[in-house]
Amino acid sequence: MSENSVSSFVARNKTAIIATAAAGITAIGAGYYYYNLRNQVNFPDDDETTSSSTSSGLNAKKKKKKLYKKKKRAQAKANKDIDITEEESISNVGFPVDANGEPDLSQISTAEDKEQYAVKLKDYGNQLFKQQKLDEAIKYYTLALELKKDPVFYANRSACYAAMGNQEKVVEDTTTALELNPEYSKCRLRRASANEALGKYEDAMLDVSALSLFGDYNNASIESMLERILNKRVTENLEGRLKEQQKESHKKLISATDLASFFGSFKPELTFDDFDPENKADVLLKEALETLYAKTLHGFETADEKFAEAIKLYKEANDDKNNKKYAIALEYSGVLDFFKMDAISSFEKVSKAIELNPRAQSYIFMGLINADKAAANGEDYMADLNKAIELDPQNSSAYYHRAQYKFISKDLEGAAKDFEKSKELDPEFVFPYIQLACLTYREGKFSDCETLFSEAKRKFPKAPEVPSFYGEVLTDHGDYAKASKQYDAAIKLEEECAPTIHLGVNPWVAKATVLVAEPTVENFVEAVNLLEKANELDPKSSKVKLTLGQLKLQQSELDEAIQLFDAAADLTMNAEEKVGAIRLVEASKVQKKLHADPFLSKKINELLASIQGGGFGI
Repeated sequence: MSENSVSSFVARNKTAIIATAAAGITAIGAGYYYYNLRNQVNFPDDDETTSSSTSSGLNAKKKKKKLYKKKKRAQAKANKDIDITEEESISNVGFPVDANGEPDLSQISTAEDKEQYAVKLKDYGNQLFKQQKLDEAIKYYTLALELKKDPVFYANRSACYAAMGNQEKVVEDTTTALELNPEYSKCRLRRASANEALGKYEDAMLDVSALSLFGDYNNASIESMLERILNKRVTENLEGRLKEQQKESHKKLISATDLASFFGSFKPELTFDDFDPENKADVLLKEALETLYAKTLHGFETADEKFAEAIKLYKEANDDKNNKKYAIALEYSGVLDFFKMDAISSFEKVSKAIELNPRAQSYIFMGLINADKAAANGEDYMADLNKAIELDPQNSSAYYHRAQYKFISKDLEGAAKDFEKSKELDPEFVFPYIQLACLTYREGKFSDCETLFSEAKRKFPKAPEVPSFYGEVLTDHGDYAKASKQYDAAIKLEEECAPTIHLGVNPWVAKATVLVAEPTVENFVEAVNLLEKANELDPKSSKVKLTLGQLKLQQSELDEAIQLFDAAADLTMNAEEKVGAIRLVEASKVQKKLHADPFLSKKINELLASIQGGGFGI
């Protein structure tokens, strides 16, 4: 991708980039910007000048303003420019009135008179506005509009409605003003403010995004306003999704890739003590375990159904001798409920399993559930993992998960000890080998990290996890060419393992990410192809949809991008990723609206032309 095409992409997607930036505005900061914006929004215009959208446009605006002021002074001299006090009436400024002293428009016939008296009515309305006589001001702006359909008159009347809190009327008048003069920035800003107050956030974002793109007003203020409105819309969208998510019909398992990665961190449990082939519940439980640890694309759903059936039968039998087996079914069903984003059911089932037969695995699962709670802290999670190790000191997975937490918490020494213990207890468990290599890299020992990955590759030559994680280290290290080869190796090994899933589509996503890090047309096309293939392999992968959606956004394929971001927002469990996907949905919708608006689309194309022509940089 050439430098110009990169710049073009930035320009085309500037709204999305601004909208998805993490602003972190404080309450005081947002209030300050809002105060300044309101000052700009609510004052009526004395002239017909409006903000333009480019550097040359700003110069044109200044010239136009000078010419207007010159014209205004001449007009004041000719008409004895008014300075209305409360006692003065419209008749005192030479306006024809009826018997009641009200303006009599029937006496005005010529185009020249209509122009002259329309301005007088507007000016009179301005003075009334300054005195906060809003109803009277509206009356005179309306009379002025009967003589001349001028965008300034609509704008000034909308300022009155804004001061009165009548936001519907603000939108109505500013929309008419913008139809007459699409470059009227003050009206666009006032309409955005009104739509925000009405909760019409998408419409508000469209106007603020246009102002941001075209450089009107203070960038910090505008971008702060955009961020604030976007956050309101994202919150609204998120609340709606979470509400839908609670419905039973929406409780579905997440990506097979993510499930395979999670269950890959446990030693497969394919049978259990006291298995009775004549007991239907036992048969279902065994089939469920075998299906789950087969780790196939649709196997997790099948296993989930079998666990549920086994639980029902154990519960109906109400036989204490089945408690240990009943607890196993509850454990797995509970953790699968967690991956259906059903936190309540998940907690209840795993708690019941611990009550019936506490095991190391049940506490690892409970640690996962507790860690996801908003009020949870690291000590709670660590307590669950410590309890798991206390119950089963020989459980490799318990040490591995505790090591993972320590690694994330930057207790590298403690993490290394637990990874080593996990490896010692289960020498055939690939992940401790990989994580020790990653930990060494985190410590800044790149050559030692490479040595550990080489050792892991010799011990696990068929494991796609080794080259994939090594590729991630190389990517972080900046060696994209070598990383790309590792991802190719991981993809090949993953395909050879099919239908069993190890890493699922993660190597496809990682390879695509490396390709777009070195932007060429060829790399971009290959990345899109990889992600579309990954989307076929695992249609529930939010990571695939998010990454592919961003490439579609770069190609201006907005409908596809919106669909992908929207699906990702529903599929992901990660709160930050969910919010990020929703932000992209909303930003992309705004961008689509920008391009659908003839005037704004034309301005965007002009902006692109100036960028590509070297007019100014981004």
